[in-house]
Amino acid sequence: MSIALVAASVVQGGEVLLAQVPDAIHPEADACGHGLFLTAHATSTASRRRFDLGTIPELARFTACHRYEPYWMKPCAGARLSEVPAETQFLLAQLRSGVWLLIVPLIGDLFRFSLRGTSHDSLQLLGETGDAFAPGLGGLAAYVAAGLDPFALVREGARSVIARLGIGRLRRDKPLPDFVDFFGWCTWDAFYQDVTADKVRQGLERFAAGGVRPRVVILDDGWQSTRLMPTGEQRLTSFAAHDKFGGDLGATVRMAKEEFGVGVFLVWHSIVGYWGGVDGARLPGYGIRDQTRQFGEGVLAHAPSFNHDWWGNLVGFVPCDRVGAFFDDYHRSLRAQGVDGVKVDSQAVIESLACGQGGRLPVARAYREALEASVAKHFEGRLINCMSNGQETWYGSRTSTVLRSSIDFFPARPETHGAHLYANAQVGLWFGEFMHPDWDMFQSGHEWGAYHAAGRAISGGPVYVSDKPGAHDFDLLGKLVCSDGTVLRCDEPARPTLDTLCADPTREDVLLKIWSRSGPAGVIGVFNAHGSPDAVASRAPVAGHVGPADVPDFTEGTFVCYAHNARTLELLAWGDRRPIALEPRGFELFTVVPVDRELVAVGLADKLNGAAAVVRTSWLADGGCEVTLRDAGEFVAWSRAEPASVEADGQSAPFAYDAPSGRLTVTLRGAGRRAMRIRW
Repeated sequence: MSIALVAASVVQGGEVLLAQVPDAIHPEADACGHGLFLTAHATSTASRRRFDLGTIPELARFTACHRYEPYWMKPCAGARLSEVPAETQFLLAQLRSGVWLLIVPLIGDLFRFSLRGTSHDSLQLLGETGDAFAPGLGGLAAYVAAGLDPFALVREGARSVIARLGIGRLRRDKPLPDFVDFFGWCTWDAFYQDVTADKVRQGLERFAAGGVRPRVVILDDGWQSTRLMPTGEQRLTSFAAHDKFGGDLGATVRMAKEEFGVGVFLVWHSIVGYWGGVDGARLPGYGIRDQTRQFGEGVLAHAPSFNHDWWGNLVGFVPCDRVGAFFDDYHRSLRAQGVDGVKVDSQAVIESLACGQGGRLPVARAYREALEASVAKHFEGRLINCMSNGQETWYGSRTSTVLRSSIDFFPARPETHGAHLYANAQVGLWFGEFMHPDWDMFQSGHEWGAYHAAGRAISGGPVYVSDKPGAHDFDLLGKLVCSDGTVLRCDEPARPTLDTLCADPTREDVLLKIWSRSGPAGVIGVFNAHGSPDAVASRAPVAGHVGPADVPDFTEGTFVCYAHNARTLELLAWGDRRPIALEPRGFELFTVVPVDRELVAVGLADKLNGAAAVVRTSWLADGGCEVTLRDAGEFVAWSRAEPASVEADGQSAPFAYDAPSGRLTVTLRGAGRRAMRIRW
């Protein structure tokens, strides 16, 4: 059904979606035919403008993602528009009719827009250029669409938005860098900034002793040459490494690769060189200028002192016309030392450095293009975008796709762990259409280690830990990592299930439920996400239901449902709802596979995402079945009848069959790829 702005209302099929839309808001057709773009225009120029957007008269519930500081987003759920936070970058509302309404503020040529609720239960758009010397009247402000299926709504809406903006590409249209398929280790929580070459060696030695070797290393903050400026900020003084690494990373990189089998070595740096930028006296030739951090009204509504907190007010800024040369020289130097890619942090600081530079959007575009061009040239696209949860990065990345989607894993803050998974899943709902969410590192030996590992197993993103040397849970790591060092990833980013889209599982008496896919299987993660100090019944079990319908593209039929922790296998109809209750810090992973033949391969039961271990299931001319697996382990399947024989790589393999449930179990010893033939 077509959507239009008519007589101060956005309507679709006779239903009013937005009412009381003022005259300053104008419609623009969606060339893809899915929704409606809205532009906002004032009568006089300014660098900051507020525009009323109207009300949602039939609002039942909403979920929103907003920035509560420049670098990160978190979700918010509610029932009144007055609860929509400032700096909201995505809003999905369920109407009383059952229709879902998507409202997304956008970026144009000069203005960047965000949403906020008002005390009158209406919505308001805030437009900012980020530069008092770059005023304007407004421009492209928002995208609006509605439909009965929220997952189809965001998928189709993303295609419309990316086509209209013309500055980035959808996640599905960009290749993932090779390192995401390998298990990794990051030095941050292991050592923080006190990292040295000897400590990197020590960490790799402890992994090797436990039999799980990282194939990817991320050398985080602490390796660079910097100095403290008289104005209080730390700035980059050289492309060479700190004395802790002998002024050169080459020896450390060679050690990691030649002695410990590391295939990809990534290093950290800030997008402006270091937290306080670049020291122009030590690194001449890039036209470094002092810029004061000037975040806009939306960010300062949540973090009013952020222009001064953490790293000082001044930044040694590389101007847009020199940033290409800066990245090219920096990355060429790193590549010469054997480095394979970069994790680029503090990216959203760019928006605060735009005064006198033409505005935040032109500055962001210049930095984005320069960074991606250099990474493509020197590192074959190996880039982790970090602290970059502004729209400019999500919508403006043409070649890079891996992006940290939530604030850090905090080992010493137990109230953050449920919120960490909740934020990543909700951010992935809309923004995961544009970039591939990275759920951050965690620590395997931590008391919440298994909880976080389950989240990473279903996330669809890279899997890497920040274990301190010797503080490992190798049994847990074995549930994530194959014998060849690869990880079993889901096929796409994990998102909340339909029945939890507009709930806050950290505060309400509901479970966090997220879903993804691994081949023909659906994978559903269920978590007790309580933990915040004011959570409802934070120490009590939380109950709910799970079933095949939690995977959106499953339809009528019969499904095998395997529970990882409970180790149960059962058949469920599409509409069946299985009860589940989880204690604090509890989780369960369900693998759900449609029944279409005599055998349904579930996967490796000793892996958290065992379905991803199934390479192929094919049927033989004699009626038998061949299943190829990525690794050895405990294979589980549902079989309509007890097999007459099972062979693994041409040899007879012992198996167990439970007739009441139809569960078939085959234990495959050793390591590496396996091919089984099952006959009845």
